[in-house]
Amino acid sequence: MSTAEPSQALGPPASSVAGPRHQGADGPPAGSSVGQAGNSAAADSGPPGERTGQRASPEPSGPEPSPGALLSVRGVSKHFGPVKAVDNVSLDFYPQEVIGLIGDNGAGKSTLLSVLTGYHRADEGSFFYKGKPVSITSPRESRNKLRIEMIYQQLQLARDLTVWENMFLGEELRIFGFVSDRRSMRRRAGEVLERLNSKIRPGDILGNLSGGEQQIVAIGRAILFDRDIILMDEPTAAISAAKVEDFLQLVRDLRALGKTVILVSHRLEDILAVADAVAVLVLGKLHCVVPNQDLTVSDLVHLMFGGQAPATASGGNLAQARWQLRHGGTGGGA
Repeated sequence: MSTAEPSQALGPPASSVAGPRHQGADGPPAGSSVGQAGNSAAADSGPPGERTGQRASPEPSGPEPSPGALLSVRGVSKHFGPVKAVDNVSLDFYPQEVIGLIGDNGAGKSTLLSVLTGYHRADEGSFFYKGKPVSITSPRESRNKLRIEMIYQQLQLARDLTVWENMFLGEELRIFGFVSDRRSMRRRAGEVLERLNSKIRPGDILGNLSGGEQQIVAIGRAILFDRDIILMDEPTAAISAAKVEDFLQLVRDLRALGKTVILVSHRLEDILAVADAVAVLVLGKLHCVVPNQDLTVSDLVHLMFGGQAPATASGGNLAQARWQLRHGGTGGGA
């Protein structure tokens, strides 16, 4: 008998390839987007990459979750005294997607992630996981109820322990409830590392690994316990420039496994390399969400400082653009 139940199947879950939002092969689902706004009829207004200077409403319409969304955030705010670090943010996150979350210093990115992980409690707003209302009051609740794992900029790992001990830290497998099942933990850790195409061995001491390899261990833990949503706060800050591309490929691999990745990074080129869409926060508010099609670093900088959003930020065009990415279209995140 075990006190923790990591995922037995490491391949993509059955729902990750063709979830409710992706059913059908003849066209994009109506009205589905991250940060959906506007009327889905906008999908017929022109090519997804066309820009008209239109300022689109960034928020989903209404307090209810969007169909097919894995996690819906509605009207969430977090105050620190008189300061609104996160101000009435509404977003939808869908299965098998990478979402870039960007903004200037103090825009509320890390605070929003801390609310999703349960480290801070939202002062206002609601959350829906797979369409059902949920609360986030603690990190344990976030991990167990919403299947969220956070990969911090400063990795929360024990350097003196082995890789497999770090992967199971706090959630060890036990026989009869009290005897540590070391053999099973080593084996399952090795299976996850192999799935991630890593040469790291379960018995390696964590402190002997490079920054990039330690990132793999932290991400392996998320896969081991079958987290659906993986949050990453400045993940490339602690690794060498030569290893950045390896990390970005790992993010793509996570998406292929059916995971949702929310990526915060000041390296905007990294966001453009892997994201399906980019959510922009300005002074705690959600400014817009745009599909990653024909975007440049200059475009993102423009949006970070409150510049006009492209026409593709409207709900219908965003749904169409993201559907095209799923079915052979072009885009930076494809």
